[in-house]
Amino acid sequence: MKIAISGKGGSGKTTTSGVLARAFARMGYPVLAIDNDNNPNLGLALGLTPEQVEAAPTLPHDLLQEVWDEDAGKHVGKLMMALDDIATTYGVLAPDNVRMLAMNRIDHGGAG
Repeated sequence: MKIAISGKGGSGKTTTSGVLARAFARMGYPVLAIDNDNNPNLGLALGLTPEQVEAAPTLPHDLLQEVWDEDAGKHVGKLMMALDDIATTYGVLAPDNVRMLAMNRIDHGGAG
């Protein structure tokens, strides 16, 4: 099952995502929570410390590469690693056995 949470700023997306991720994990489901916000706070909602959130790796830009698809006759995006390997390599294990991926982060002013 895949669940995406979207909405306007300040609508509670991060809190809702964290609560759902932890609830599903507590029920025994494997959960991969992906934080795709430039100001990632999902880790905090999942129970990670601020230090753990700051230390969480982000995905490298070359993980998704454009390749030519002969059948489609166009360029398509291709992951250069299997999703399980991405989750293991770049994911952080949070409380309740939720694995979190931080897609990106603004590290300094002007980087967003």
